[in-house]
Amino acid sequence: MNNDMISLDHIALHVTSLEQSIRFYQNILQMEIFGPVNLGTLSASGRFVGKAVSGGQGLLKGIIKGISPRALYDQYTDIALLASSGSKYDILLVQKRYPETGMTKSVDGKTTFGFSCTLSPSINTEILAWDLAQAEATFQWGDQNYDGTLFTEDNLIHSIYVQDPDGRVIELKPGTDDSSQGSCITSIDSITLHTTYPEKSAQYYTKTLGFSITSDSKTTIPGKRFIWLTDSSGRRLILLYGLISPDGTPVQAGGYGLDHFALTGLSTKGEKHSIQTDVRMNPENLIENSGSTYLQDSDGYWIENYPES
Repeated sequence: MNNDMISLDHIALHVTSLEQSIRFYQNILQMEIFGPVNLGTLSASGRFVGKAVSGGQGLLKGIIKGISPRALYDQYTDIALLASSGSKYDILLVQKRYPETGMTKSVDGKTTFGFSCTLSPSINTEILAWDLAQAEATFQWGDQNYDGTLFTEDNLIHSIYVQDPDGRVIELKPGTDDSSQGSCITSIDSITLHTTYPEKSAQYYTKTLGFSITSDSKTTIPGKRFIWLTDSSGRRLILLYGLISPDGTPVQAGGYGLDHFALTGLSTKGEKHSIQTDVRMNPENLIENSGSTYLQDSDGYWIENYPES
């Protein structure tokens, strides 16, 4: 199976508070924000249902049997689009509320450990670390391409690992490409997924989607296992992260935290419709039903086969 042109297009993350998350990504990581937007406003039918929702629970109960689950889902889902480099929107923040109470749903469990970004070469990481400390952000230094807890002193270059408001860990790698765009972050390079059985998950990505395994820590790191998945050119796109409890049993992956992540260039097709938040990552043409298909991996994570523009 050929995956030469495969790329990570965007990551859709559940958030507990859209307002707090927007402040973090805008003020701390200097990303461009579009939103917030309520999904119910993206269609005429959605706007009709929105009037019933705004009319209170009494009016909503009168028509709720005639509302499709998807339409109701949209009314209680708010999103924001984030652009890392200023030219491409590659993070989708998704806040869901319970229709019965209007309360937001909290992120929990072990889904997306985090993701990796490359900084602009103009960013001095020592100064950036000072700014993060002044902003009272939670961060630490660590070896590149892991989880931030490993630090080898003889490595010449280390990454900064900073936590977002929901505890996801974002790796900020020093950049070297002077042609890259973006005042702070130039690109989102890879996603780190919690997985219950890393070997089983790796088999899915290699056999079904055509990825290659470029490195596997196996038992060299106590309590952890890291498997890097790449395209055929060697670009690292997905890091599978397995945890082992002290009694030797795998730590269960799953929960509420990852809506989906999107890849372009996949030859494997999936389902035409899914329960995930399906929007075009374009503020000038922000619509639902992007034309994507969806696949589900062995841990239950949804992968969007995003149509190339």
